Amino acid sequence: MNPLVYGLCAGAALACAWLLAVGARRSRSRMLMWSAVCFGLLAAANIVLVLDYLVFPGIALWPVRASLSLLAVSSLIYGLVMEER
Repeated sequence: MNPLVYGLCAGAALACAWLLAVGARRSRSRMLMWSAVCFGLLAAANIVLVLDYLVFPGIALWPVRASLSLLAVSSLIYGLVMEER
């Protein structure tokens, strides 16, 4: 049951990233682009989480997940700080 929920979370984050990227392309908003990058990296972290539970249960992939999550939040903070107007 847990991998299903994590997979749905990954799908939702990927859909958000795609919609934000489309919006950023239409409006040329850099803040939307940074948000799309953040959600894309969060989707990748969720995909690694599903892989950790289903494909590689014996291998600890938490450093990869933590790194992707840190990179996602860092990219959003960078966008918030540098793209202020």
